[in-house]
Amino acid sequence: MRRVLRPAGLAVAVGLLTTGCTEGGVFDTLNPKGENARIIDDLTNFIGIAAVVVGIVITVLVTYVVIRYRTTDETYDALPEQVHGHTVAELTWTIVPAIGLIVVTVLSLPAIFELDSQDKDDITVLVEGQQWWWQFSYDLDNDGEYEIVTSGDIVFPAGQQVNLQITSNDVIHSFWVPELNGKKDAVPGLHTPLKLHADEPGVFWGQCAEFCGLSHAEMRLRAVALDDTDWERWVSEQTTAGVIPDGQDVAVQRGYEAFGQFCSSCHVVDGVYDSAYENEPPLLSGIAPNLTHLMGRTSFAGGIFELYNDDGTVNEADLLAWVRDAPGRKALAPDNQQGMTSFAEQLSNEQLSDIVAYLSTLGEAPILP
Repeated sequence: MRRVLRPAGLAVAVGLLTTGCTEGGVFDTLNPKGENARIIDDLTNFIGIAAVVVGIVITVLVTYVVIRYRTTDETYDALPEQVHGHTVAELTWTIVPAIGLIVVTVLSLPAIFELDSQDKDDITVLVEGQQWWWQFSYDLDNDGEYEIVTSGDIVFPAGQQVNLQITSNDVIHSFWVPELNGKKDAVPGLHTPLKLHADEPGVFWGQCAEFCGLSHAEMRLRAVALDDTDWERWVSEQTTAGVIPDGQDVAVQRGYEAFGQFCSSCHVVDGVYDSAYENEPPLLSGIAPNLTHLMGRTSFAGGIFELYNDDGTVNEADLLAWVRDAPGRKALAPDNQQGMTSFAEQLSNEQLSDIVAYLSTLGEAPILP
């Protein structure tokens, strides 16, 4: 048995060590790009170094004791010297760890309070986790009204703190953009605070960090920090309502009508289906992303498919495959309202292509740093 366990244990250890050798990974907790992440990084570095020092001291002492007082044939039956009631020793191993804990506490508390504090004048974004994607609703002037509702990409101005209120519409999720802050659980019925700050414009990857069901590993997001000019342009585009097709493009017009028939009971296009389909059944709240400015995002389907090819054209192949059979592209449970249903048996290839043509008209290309 030992002959089997030892190589297996060594293989596991080597595997764990090599996981830290990835270069250029998008989820890098040791590469802070904003004020909040730096607070965590500084505290982690101090505690980590202190832990290494303590570990070395203990290892040296234990090694010394093992070697210095090892049993010999002459001392095998001898009773070791007893230290029970040794006041100095007992005070030392009580006071020294207590001092260490006090130091860690004194350094940790200001960091915790700073990370939890929010300035009421900063932009507020409601972050809603849902199996298996993220929705972001922007209260730009803190009047309690959400002027922008989007998903997949959380866009914000670089160099400014942005207040997040994190919650969930179903199960517990966890919002995590490691280069900008620590993770924060998204709990149904609760709004928990978090802040985002990026020093410079850039794109930072995020991920749900709490197991939440079938597609937990495919519940991703991107935090996009823009300079002031691009931020103002993004807000202007996102606050523009959708437009009803004028009928000049026949495929787009057919796609618009098919979308209204098969998709608008779950998806919203502001200014279009909240007016053109007044007699339709009410929208089912929280089931599907708002698609008003779909083309202004970098990805879809919970961040697992790119919306654009490398040459800047719309990724129609993946978009068409997703509309046709979403459960075949990502683990979903549409019967429980957990993800999109399949239209492979309901819609013809022409109808599916028409819907993709219509989706491709929803919004401008994404604004990226």
